[in-house]
Amino acid sequence: MEKIKIETDRAARPGGWYSQAFRVGDLVFTAGVTATDPNTQQLIAPGDIVAQTHAIMKNLSAILEEAGSDLAHVVKTLVFVADIDQFDLFNETYKAYFPHDPPARSTMQVGKFNNGMAIEIEAVAVVKD
Repeated sequence: MEKIKIETDRAARPGGWYSQAFRVGDLVFTAGVTATDPNTQQLIAPGDIVAQTHAIMKNLSAILEEAGSDLAHVVKTLVFVADIDQFDLFNETYKAYFPHDPPARSTMQVGKFNNGMAIEIEAVAVVKD
């Protein structure tokens, strides 16, 4: 099965040696997506998990669309948070993006991120028909 690299300038560039995503068959696998502004490459709202969740979903949507998918086709997310005590704030924000049949999800506290990053999300999605 062919592995197709997914790149878009509508989402932040990778901050290290990795790709935004790959499409393999009908599946899309993203890297961890952060709340980095794609134009300035600066973190949005340091320390603010709600604002960062909104920014991540915008970046994630752009990556998925480039791959032929969208948020409605996400089947699994892996969420890393700096502070698990902010889980409820994150969860309420996240619900707005997955109002029905939310994807399977794992959420874990990872401790301190760099420079005020509060959250990072990676996803697996199926390609739209």
